[in-house]
Formats: sequence, structure tokens, C-alpha cells
Amino acid sequence: MLERGKFGIEYTPRPPDEGSGVLGWTVVAVIVVAAVSLTWTLYTRFRDSPPPEDEPPNPPPALPSTATNHPPARPAVAAGSPAASTSPSLPASGVSSLAKRPVKVRNLLMRLEKAKAAHDVEMAVTTIEEIRSLPGSPAADIDDELARLLGTLNVRRLFDRERNKLWVAEVVVKRGDSASRIASEHASTLASLRRLNPGIDLDRVRIGQKIYVMRFPRFNLVVHRRARTADLQLNGKFFKRYDLTGETKMEAGAYEWRGASLGLKPVDRAELECLLPRSAPVVVSEM
Repeated sequence: MLERGKFGIEYTPRPPDEGSGVLGWTVVAVIVVAAVSLTWTLYTRFRDSPPPEDEPPNPPPALPSTATNHPPARPAVAAGSPAASTSPSLPASGVSSLAKRPVKVRNLLMRLEKAKAAHDVEMAVTTIEEIRSLPGSPAADIDDELARLLGTLNVRRLFDRERNKLWVAEVVVKRGDSASRIASEHASTLASLRRLNPGIDLDRVRIGQKIYVMRFPRFNLVVHRRARTADLQLNGKFFKRYDLTGETKMEAGAYEWRGASLGLKPVDRAELECLLPRSAPVVVSEM
């Protein structure tokens, strides 16, 4: 530094340790601030980053059940009408494990739920059949629930004469015809004929009168003794499942229906007598 000396203005060098303490602390403070800032930046980026691609996505929210939350825009449906009878119910166990199922099964179960909301019985039936036919049975834990739902829908659409052209035909009464003769000629039953033609006196059919009859149905019943169930098949496809209330006295083998005693509930027996001609095949299995 410059200062007045003995010989005038002279330069006196600064002591080497003077002022170095302040500079050192300043450098330390800058380094600490930079380290803290970097650490906070990395933490916030890690916290806000999306999960890895291999982590399973969050399960989609379950659609509301029409039993407890009816859409306000949908008009009221009278009990017993076709729309009221075509509202399938997604199995509860299927909903609870939806996120854990394969993508194919998950998508089909969600489609079944959409069919319920839209009262689309045909889409519900085809969806259930597709789920049950998947290789490896990935929905085996809810197969029985799906089978019973499918059976309920099948019976309802069977007797929906206005829509069901696959199983129901319209015939014109000819001379010499009777209701029992028409049913027999179409491999059906008089009880099903009465159910398809409510309000018509089938004891006095008239020539030229139009009535509905089942279109040559090929029903057969497979009884599982050990499982105590009976599966009704129509034209080689599953149609409906029934429970047996007691032991089946019939031995394993092939029989004709003829009102066979199988330990059925009265309401189920009445339905089978409506659907099965007396010569329909019955197969009793030990399973």
C-alpha cells in the first residue's frame, strides 16, 4: 500500500495473512449454498418423476351399479319389460380383482359392465361367452358366476319373441292344426308355446292365426353328480346352470328326460319341463 515515509511517498506491501479470513469464509459459504441448491433440485425432480413403465397402472374406477345409481337421463323401466330384464350384473369378485387380471379379461369385464349400463343383452351374452372360451381359463374363479348370469339372460332372450329370430319362428295355423301338434312338429313343448303366446287361447286356435313357436330347439341336460349341478345345453352350447338340492339317484349314463327325478327346486323343474321335450337326452356324469 502507498503511505508517507522517510523519503516521501513509499509503497509498503500488505501483510500476507491480512484479509484472507473474510475471503475464505465467503468461498465456503458459496460452496455450501450451491450444494444445498443442487440437492434440493435433484430431490424435487425425483419426487415428481412418473413411475417406471413396468409398474402396473392404477386400476380404472369401477362403473356405478345400476342397482344403486341410475343414470338420471334414462327413463324408468317397468318391471318385466325387455329392458328391465336385460341388465347384467358384473360379478363382485371380478370387480375386486380387476387390476390383477390379464388385459384381455379386464377389457371384456369392462365391456360387460358397459352392456349392463346400456341394457344390451346381446352384447352381454357374447361377452360372457368370449370370456368363458378364453384359452387357459384366466377367469376360472368367476366362471360359475358368469355361467349363472349367462343362463338368466339366455332364458329371457329365448322368450323375447319380438327380437329373438334365432330360436323363435312365427307360424300360421293350418287346417287340422292344434297347439300341441304345432309344438310337437317343431320339437318343442306346449308349455313353451303358451309362454311365447301370452293372451292367446291356444285351446281354440283358428285357421290363418299367427302364433310363435320355438324353432326346432335341440336341448339336452348334463347332470354332474359330485358338483350337484345340471347344465342345460341348446344346440350344443351352454344355456343355463341349475343346482341340485339333494343326491341324484340316477346312476351315471344316458337317459331320456321324461320328467326325470333329479332333486331340482320346484321352480327349476317347472322351467325344464317347459323347455325339454319328454324325449330330450339327459347325461348323468360322476363329476
